[in-house]
Amino acid sequence: MKRTLSEIEIQTIKDRLDRCLIAYVEIYDELLDHYVTALEQVEPEEFDQRKELLDEEFAWSVVREMEKQLLNSVSSELKNSQLESLKFWKMDFWRVFGIFTYTVLLIVVYKTISLDVMMAFAFLPVFGVITALLYHSGNYFSFNIDPNYHRPRNVILQAALGRYQLVLNFSNFFFMSSSIILNNNGLQNWAMLMMLIYSTILNLYSLSLYSSINLKTFKLIKS
Repeated sequence: MKRTLSEIEIQTIKDRLDRCLIAYVEIYDELLDHYVTALEQVEPEEFDQRKELLDEEFAWSVVREMEKQLLNSVSSELKNSQLESLKFWKMDFWRVFGIFTYTVLLIVVYKTISLDVMMAFAFLPVFGVITALLYHSGNYFSFNIDPNYHRPRNVILQAALGRYQLVLNFSNFFFMSSSIILNNNGLQNWAMLMMLIYSTILNLYSLSLYSSINLKTFKLIKS
């Protein structure tokens, strides 16, 4: 017979899940729902025994494996969705026009100001998209100075930031260092070209992220 768990019983479940330091909110919610559903089927005096069995079923190693599988699955789906959105023959006019316009803007900034300012402008589109992801995920705008504080993250956000970090690190090392070297050796036009290529890569990447995630629901847009 199904019953309603007391607030103390639900808090007991949450305390156990908090001790597991679960990485992703999706797994936290899934396990919480599983615990509650299972424990609603037993009498109050059987609560502790049944909960111990669930604790053993979802031991630390099991939870870590669930996290690994979920991240790998979401990362793979995100990659496929991004690659699909980058097919130029599927891009609408305004996306192509936006990339072209921003390229022209970067050239104007370089000609009227400097290469350094152009480099700063190159980051703006991807910075805007990452900021939007952070905001809509609701994960990283709550801070706590308690060293024991732990808050599960959204796995889609983690996959997006992980892929972005990989692209950014490689791009930074190659394109920005090359541009600086060329500029310092009197090859300003080549330095500008390298930064335009770099900016286009970042813009296309940020556009693919934006096109792959529904910000309202914060779910992946299936390719």
